[in-house]
Amino acid sequence: MMKPRLPFPLLAICVLQLTLCVSLVAQTPDLQDLSEDSTFFQAQSIQYQRWLDSTGLGLRLYVDEVRLKKNSKTELELLLNLRNTDIDSAVNQWTQLRRDFEKAEGRPLEEKLFRAFAHKMEIPAVQGNVQIYVRDRKLIYIPCFYVWIWEENGRILTDAKFNECKAKTFDFEVKPTPIRNSSKGRTAEVKREVPASEVFSQILAYARQRFETARCYDRYPRVEEVESTESTLQFAVTDLCREVLTDETESSWCATAKWLGVQCNDIKRERLVFQFTYLPTTTGYRLNCRLEGKFGSGFYKPRKGGYMDMEPDFEDYLDTYAKNFRNALQERLR
Repeated sequence: MMKPRLPFPLLAICVLQLTLCVSLVAQTPDLQDLSEDSTFFQAQSIQYQRWLDSTGLGLRLYVDEVRLKKNSKTELELLLNLRNTDIDSAVNQWTQLRRDFEKAEGRPLEEKLFRAFAHKMEIPAVQGNVQIYVRDRKLIYIPCFYVWIWEENGRILTDAKFNECKAKTFDFEVKPTPIRNSSKGRTAEVKREVPASEVFSQILAYARQRFETARCYDRYPRVEEVESTESTLQFAVTDLCREVLTDETESSWCATAKWLGVQCNDIKRERLVFQFTYLPTTTGYRLNCRLEGKFGSGFYKPRKGGYMDMEPDFEDYLDTYAKNFRNALQERLR
């Protein structure tokens, strides 16, 4: 007796469905539950740091944390930090580190960091990722720097974001006037060393003189010192008016109120944050400044987090302001 045969179209559909099922199974490997191996991962993170140190990468990178991804039992994350607290120098440092590594090893640094991570943690590559961050001096993550590394379809992929904090940077060198020293009938010039503390005092004095003057009704700007170390100074100025956005005007509503004899001011409020880094040189010192510009409502005084970045809408204004401020400060410090 002949065995019954399926019609050709029906047979083709069955074969196609079977092929798709096999393909899906092949592409979706079983993921391991990693939630019971926390102690092992913590111990291996110490080994990973030792590996970084042995390769010289530990001079620039250190292990911050190893953890399971939030709400996941199958994906492990390794958080690395750059040994830096300044966003601009951190970007330069990371760029140079990648360039030097690839020149020496002939492959990307990201690939080496990720392969070593998956190997030491003994996990499938698809179940891990490496993240690189920068913390500021208060150990808070700087949101405009991150690098993510993971594997997909056998390839190492990277997603990175740098220098997207809305800030302007500038620097200049100051050569203090030498001191004339007379001895035994001879006059010689002696280099005058100006310590960072003295320079920062001069900067703050200039800032208070420049900013703490009311330019608009009901605005009383104040210079607030945020942080000061042996080589850095950070201060903020809030409640400014027409400092950067010089051509701001009041609304027609305010104009009408003034015509009726009522004081009014709804011009945008401005907030500027300055961070100076002092770098001694053989002839004096160099100052690097990072300037962040923000603006807020003129109707009410916003909280610190209520200000918005001047960039990109007012980037030209901030560019011009940074150059003018740089020139004025350099002249003041000579």
